[in-house]
Amino acid sequence: MLKLPGNLHAEQFLERHWQKQPLFMPRAAAPLKPAVSRNELAWLATLDEVESRIVFTDRAGGEVRYRAETGPFDEAFLAGLPARDWTLLVHDVEKHVPALRRLFRLVPFIPDWRFDDLMVSFAVPGGGVGPHRDHYDVFLCQGIGIREWRVTSEPVDHNPGASDELSLTREFRGESRHACRNGDVLYLPPGVAHWGTAQRACLTYSIGMRAPQYSDLVDDLPDAECRNRFYADPDLAADESRPGFISGAAVDRALRAVGLPGSSHARMSEALGRFATQTKPWITPDTPDADERARITAALARGRTLRIHGMSRIAWNDTAVFVNGASKPLVDDAGSFLLDVCVRRRLRLPGDAPRSWHEIADWMASRGAFEYVK
Repeated sequence: MLKLPGNLHAEQFLERHWQKQPLFMPRAAAPLKPAVSRNELAWLATLDEVESRIVFTDRAGGEVRYRAETGPFDEAFLAGLPARDWTLLVHDVEKHVPALRRLFRLVPFIPDWRFDDLMVSFAVPGGGVGPHRDHYDVFLCQGIGIREWRVTSEPVDHNPGASDELSLTREFRGESRHACRNGDVLYLPPGVAHWGTAQRACLTYSIGMRAPQYSDLVDDLPDAECRNRFYADPDLAADESRPGFISGAAVDRALRAVGLPGSSHARMSEALGRFATQTKPWITPDTPDADERARITAALARGRTLRIHGMSRIAWNDTAVFVNGASKPLVDDAGSFLLDVCVRRRLRLPGDAPRSWHEIADWMASRGAFEYVK
């Protein structure tokens, strides 16, 4: 877990900062382990199934513009990049390198269904993506090198002339400036403008959250103004955070935001679970064929432990389990079973497991939840 500054504890962080105001946390996670090297990150950026991009900072005639190119990239192209003014960003790194999921444990007080991905960026001096704001929460964890962050909660105008590919704001001085070194962490709520620039070649690990637009959850919203708003939980309580679990409080929060009655609880619960586990098309696990399903069933019957596929998303609540955007009702109390699966990212059925647990495991297999079984 992050070492919060001063005597701040998790409950106070949620009350004072979560979705409210930024917080700089020096040496909150030093040293960052596990880590990825710049060469490993560059290798990922050469793969077809990995989402990556390079942002170049072009400086000419006193003007600064930002130009983005998307991967995959050729090795020779990466090797020939200049010594300054670019940054390589690779998304969903924890799905391609599952060991890096452990960095999510830095923030165990945030429900993990809210995690979207671990984005890792490598920047040379002068590199960055420009001043901008995001609609989601993010924990910016600094690895090697130094990156300066400017942060402001003040309104900053959009700057359409800064880039043809990126949505950027105008440059700003910032209410606060932080030179982040290895182990420093900067938390930013949604909508807070920030601007990071590498002072020295550096790696930054960004734990980004996912928040559905309410139109993603409900087609016929009673309040049309809710359509483009994002799910928000500034009142998040620490006891809502259990691995994989979507709390009833989260569902009630969404119902209140869109003006739906409590009688729509089951409908919203289903929608929230499906959204929380929806995968991107290019990193969705393959559905196993009949032979693979048979091998999985046999392996579970022998008491074998199966690993959850690195790209699989799993969540659950008191009435259903969700895998990769699909759901299955729970007929018996399977909470302890599913909690263990989400904690360990592994599944092993005990010898006295009830039939319903076997049915859950078989259904999970049908959704591509497990790694390939030989």
